[in-house]
Amino acid sequence: MHSGRPLTAKVLGHHLGVDRDTATRLAKAQGLKLEWAAYPWRRIWQQIHGIEGSHLAARLDMLKARHPNSAIIGGIEDLEAALRTPMVKFPGMAALLGMHPDTLRKQVKRGRKLPFPVLDLGLRMQLYRPLDVILWRDEELLIDLPSAIHVAPKPVSQPGQEEDRVEPKPKTKATAKAQPHMPPADRKKAIFGGAARSKRKPAG
Repeated sequence: MHSGRPLTAKVLGHHLGVDRDTATRLAKAQGLKLEWAAYPWRRIWQQIHGIEGSHLAARLDMLKARHPNSAIIGGIEDLEAALRTPMVKFPGMAALLGMHPDTLRKQVKRGRKLPFPVLDLGLRMQLYRPLDVILWRDEELLIDLPSAIHVAPKPVSQPGQEEDRVEPKPKTKATAKAQPHMPPADRKKAIFGGAARSKRKPAG
């Protein structure tokens, strides 16, 4: 998968964290079509990730210039390869943050916003890129990836065809925005909010 070769339905499922049949349904729902019995990364970037893969090399140079002190970004030699890491669902994302999924889910339902992007693929499926989560967790950075230019139309879903989503839908777009200019303490509150306050009872 890290070689950049087109993916079979089974390997696409590994990238999405689902089985082969679910991967096939997700691909169809997102307008991702087979080419010679496989899914090319060019189209996976566009239809699944919402980014333009051909622009990632240039974007990495820009990110390194913008964040010269980032050990994570500085250690990336191939941004495409870094983003090909299998994605995670809500519980996996919470685990990367060191939180219990139920705790984080309650905070999201109360209005806490996740700063990094969520890939909402429908069919009860919301995914997160580990690189996005780890960059925020360790360095409080958000990377601005190039938006997809050539996107194939998606099939029109019929009313009631799509099942209800399992995870609460954070109010964030699939493409990350530039790092917000706010103190680290305020950025922590954006995701953890009141949960980070001390539970010490007032004196008296």
